[in-house]
Order: sequence, then structure tokens, then C-alpha cells
Amino acid sequence: MLIEFVLALPLIILLLYGLTQSTFMIFKAAREQAADYVLEVEVHEVLTRITQDLRTASSVERKSRFNHDDIDIDTLTIKYHAIKYDAGKIIDLIDTRVYAVSNAYKLNAKRQDDGTYLNPITGDNFFGDTVIRKLKYSKLDDRVIHITLEMQNLQTNQRLKVSTAVYIPACEKMSGF
Repeated sequence: MLIEFVLALPLIILLLYGLTQSTFMIFKAAREQAADYVLEVEVHEVLTRITQDLRTASSVERKSRFNHDDIDIDTLTIKYHAIKYDAGKIIDLIDTRVYAVSNAYKLNAKRQDDGTYLNPITGDNFFGDTVIRKLKYSKLDDRVIHITLEMQNLQTNQRLKVSTAVYIPACEKMSGF
């Protein structure tokens, strides 16, 4: 009986070791897959938010401001008509949104009346940081802007690059292109 136990013990340990390693590998693969999914979601959200603002823009100004190492991000200022309800009156006003990079390579959206970049669009999440590597705007026509966006998940190093063209029907002025 003792000899059988001595012979079976290393096999049981080897089997448990294999099961433990398999479990850790499955967990790691699932976490990386979830991180890449979050990257896809953030890319979609950033592009959707910028294109929605551009479609309502009355003027657009591009500044090529940040180019360091592997990061190339233009700053975009969008002015658009907004409606404010104040004391029973509807007030038509011009609002401004600025898309710019912060010190931590995160994209932020700043409104005209907000002096700080407190509205991060990208950034930290449970599955790892995402950073924007490239966000470039180019003018295709009098009312069409081409956007190129590349983001990276720092946990998996996965990069995703997308681009689109946005028609801006009410745009009166485009500068910096």
C-alpha cells in the first residue's frame, strides 16, 4: 500500500500542477480578450463622440499640437450651436468643445466654460490602460473631414486603427488644415 502511494503521489502532483497551469492560462487569455474588447469599445466611443460633435459644427479649427515618441495627436476645436433653457426662455448660443491630449496621453474633451481638462474620454480601466497613439484630422473637401484614430491597450500591446470621413453640413469655417 505504501509503495502504491509513493508511486501515485508524483503523478497526482503532476496532474494538479497541469490543471493549475491550464486554469491560469485560461484566465490570462480571457483577461487579454476582455482587454482587447474594451479597446474596441473605446475606439468606437471616441470616434462616435467626435463625429457627432463634428456633424453639428459651425466651425472647426485644427492645431497640430502633440507629437512625441509614438504619439501624434491633433487638437481639434469645434464650435456649434447649442440651446440653453434659462428662466423659462430658450437661448440660442455658440458652444465650444476642445479635444486635446493630457499629460498622461489620454484624450480629453473640454467645454468652453470649463477651464480644465476634466472630461477624459479614454483612460484607465480594469483591463488595462488604453492610450491614443494617433488622432489626425485632414480636410478632404469644404465640408468633409477625414479622421484617423489609432489606440493601444498597454496591457496586451494590441493596437487598433480606424478612420472615417465626416460630412459637416452646417460648417461655415474650417481652419488649420
